[in-house]
Amino acid sequence: MKMVKSAFLASAAGLVAMSGAQAADLPVKAKPVEYVKVCSLYGAGFYYIPGTDICMKIGGYVRYQLNNGTASITAGPFAGGNTINNRLGTQDGIAQRVRAIATFDTRQQTAYGTLRTYLLMGFTQDSNANAGLVSGAGSNTPVYMTRAFIQIAGFTFGKATSFFDFVSSAAVAYNAGYTYSPDTGDPGQLVGSYTAQFGNGLSATVGIEQSRRNNTINWNGTTAGATLFGALGGADNLSPAIAQASNMPDIVGNIRIDQAWGSAQISAAAHQVGAGYYGIAPGGGVGGTGLFEGNGHPDDKWGWAVSGGLRLNAPMFGPGDYFQGAVVYSEGATRYASFTPTGGGALAYWSGASVGFGHSDDAYVAGNAPGTAVFGTGANATSNNDIQLTTAWSVFASFEHFWTPALRTSLYGSYVDFSYNGTAKSQFCAFATASVGQGAGGPGCNPNWSAWNIGSRSQWNITKDLYVGVDVMYSKLNTATLGVNTLALGNGVVTGKGAGIYTISDQDVVSTTWRIHRDIVP
Repeated sequence: MKMVKSAFLASAAGLVAMSGAQAADLPVKAKPVEYVKVCSLYGAGFYYIPGTDICMKIGGYVRYQLNNGTASITAGPFAGGNTINNRLGTQDGIAQRVRAIATFDTRQQTAYGTLRTYLLMGFTQDSNANAGLVSGAGSNTPVYMTRAFIQIAGFTFGKATSFFDFVSSAAVAYNAGYTYSPDTGDPGQLVGSYTAQFGNGLSATVGIEQSRRNNTINWNGTTAGATLFGALGGADNLSPAIAQASNMPDIVGNIRIDQAWGSAQISAAAHQVGAGYYGIAPGGGVGGTGLFEGNGHPDDKWGWAVSGGLRLNAPMFGPGDYFQGAVVYSEGATRYASFTPTGGGALAYWSGASVGFGHSDDAYVAGNAPGTAVFGTGANATSNNDIQLTTAWSVFASFEHFWTPALRTSLYGSYVDFSYNGTAKSQFCAFATASVGQGAGGPGCNPNWSAWNIGSRSQWNITKDLYVGVDVMYSKLNTATLGVNTLALGNGVVTGKGAGIYTISDQDVVSTTWRIHRDIVP
């Protein structure tokens, strides 16, 4: 009996040992895999980043376009000395561009509301924007970033759409950079703003923004030639367009309402016009040096701009149809009236032996007399020469109609007007007359100018994420200095133009753009 019991216990112990060995050989159960989950809080395309409560949407696009009737894809046909119709100049009349863009949109719920960060960056390659470049070498900056901001609790910090903006010219025009629309469009602005929501779609925003500055023209006897026509493309000794020094950001605010019928906005901006420069010492002469403190300088001034905008949904014409428009008036803050991505300076368009011109600048300043460049606060001053603020106003309007959900057409137009006060006009024309080779300071001399355009863009969505379209635009540049005034130019004064007599007159041009665009992801 004892033997049987011992055998039984031994067998049991063996089974237990074998069982333990097999258990030790079994694989350990893996942790659950964290699959990427859809985040439905913020619309289509968002996913949770694994292990977090942050939702992210990654997007982007690839775009190709072909422009005709323009000297610059960015600035348009009226691009100073690099304008088209200047057969010996540096610009082509046709240009191509390709862009590859990536976007990253992240959002997260916090105790202070939704925390959002947004980034848009990519690559751009233009064709031979300058004819002197070898094939494939663009003159543009190939890597760029146009949006990068943080939003939380009503605050926005970073590079975003200006809160002064209301209309979107890029939404209805491929030639948006050529229009005289006030919106900043693709480039965006550096902002630090707060938006308060009052309910029922009513909001108000106030903050600081990157200085939307134009140049300050320094017109005097030593620079009049460069100011009037040399700036159209030639180096006529000293440059008259002096970039302002930024000592203060722009102050921008708006009141806005968004409802089912559409939206409306009133905007205002204050902009410091700088005078951080000095004139040439008396006797310095054309091309001379000798900048010194004794000339003094004009005190800074504040420019301003106001705007009103309206968007009306028009479902009575078709689903998705709408009208948008904005009017801007400015004094010393002209880029609020007409935002040009490349900044201020000369506008010009050549047509054979005639030229139309204008200057897009915030202010004018000159010395006491031609050749002195003395401003009125130093030992050599004889009178006070303040900064003369430039007045500019503009209007932009458009209508978009959807023929079908996949086919749409827009009609758009804009007008801008620049004018100088009596002091600026008289000094401008006096200095133009005193400048060698200029005949534009006579009775018909007037630096005021205006421009307008009208265009239409049609777009067909072949698929949801792929479209092709064409944009045709007519532009007119009106020069207040006309007819009886002529300009004698020597070789090299204006790029690509030979010596001769050139009549100042209005100019016009037709520009076209063809585009194909494919969104990489929604």
